[in-house]
Amino acid sequence: MALSLVMVLTCLVLAFLLSQFFKWLRLPKVVGQIAAGFILSSSTIHVLLFNAESLKVLDFLANLGIILLFFYIGLELNLSVFIKNFKSFFILSVSKAFFPLILGFLVMKFVFGFNLLVSLIVGISLSAGALSVSTSLLEELKLLRSKLATALISIGIITDVIELLFVGFIISLFEISASHVSVSGFFFNLVLFVLFAFFARLIFIPYAFKFFDKEKSSTVRFMFALIIVFFIVSVSEFFCLGTLIGAVTAGMIIRQAIYKDVSIPNWEEHDIARSIHIISFGFLIPLFFVWIGLNTDFSLIFKNFVFTLVFVFLAFFGIVGGTVIGARLTGSSFKKGFVLGLGLTPKGDIGFVLAALALKSGIISYELFSSLVLMAVIVTVISPIMFRNLVKNYFLRK
Repeated sequence: MALSLVMVLTCLVLAFLLSQFFKWLRLPKVVGQIAAGFILSSSTIHVLLFNAESLKVLDFLANLGIILLFFYIGLELNLSVFIKNFKSFFILSVSKAFFPLILGFLVMKFVFGFNLLVSLIVGISLSAGALSVSTSLLEELKLLRSKLATALISIGIITDVIELLFVGFIISLFEISASHVSVSGFFFNLVLFVLFAFFARLIFIPYAFKFFDKEKSSTVRFMFALIIVFFIVSVSEFFCLGTLIGAVTAGMIIRQAIYKDVSIPNWEEHDIARSIHIISFGFLIPLFFVWIGLNTDFSLIFKNFVFTLVFVFLAFFGIVGGTVIGARLTGSSFKKGFVLGLGLTPKGDIGFVLAALALKSGIISYELFSSLVLMAVIVTVISPIMFRNLVKNYFLRK
């Protein structure tokens, strides 16, 4: 226990110092937090600070941070804007997901000569993304309630469903997962979860919220919010839909309940969002980015340099190119598509999970797996720098 406390203390201190240093360099804070993980991954420090118990603690806190981050995003997400622009968001999501998948598949199949399965796995890994880095940057720039953030988050949610379908297809076709969830099973689970969320929003949560809110206590409201988000995320995990969909859904449901069923004045300053914001961005999210850096082995980068370089190029060109095409199809500007593409480029859990399953099943080699992981880390470090500069230049100066 003592070692775990020292580990958390060290991670937070180093993450803070490096994030401030990178901010002074006019670079995103998250790059500094990931750099803190790189430093802590060095053999000497790693032996002193980390054992099986402390690594489990950090892994748990990192996952908890992601849940609360996307719960906060759901609280801030304007549902009416999401519904109004769903068609354009859907077109952007499909374009963003399919373009890098097809590009990666063609390169692996016809340039490098890999078989159909390996090419599909690489293509899906290249198309998979994560919103945590970009949303953290938008929060840093005070743009989390902007139209750009709404578009980015909405596209990310729809894309997450599409990517889960890709993974479900691979799992169903080649049986590389212990859960054996088929594509039809995924659709069935998604319908059940939507029905559950609808029932919870109309019946359970409004009455539960009023019961918890009798004392008008910020502490009780915060506790209720945590109960709801953990409950809905657990249901989402039970249906094999992942934490992102569950956490965002929980935030949207709580927001709607506050607006329509419970009288809480001054939405902009209400206790729940403020409390979630503080604990997420002040404690858990920095640990998540430290965890990313900590789980990166840079000694492998030179062993598989060609594949890593190709994957980085395909990830950038595929996702940004696909998003730009989608933006033009929906009548948006090239500039907006380019910025959204950079915001959707950082990598996350889905690509890692699929690559890990393929590695465990002996479908891809460790060299190919390490190249995919390093590609994800490099893209996750570089794209926020470009994204932040473009957002500051083109959106904050309007």
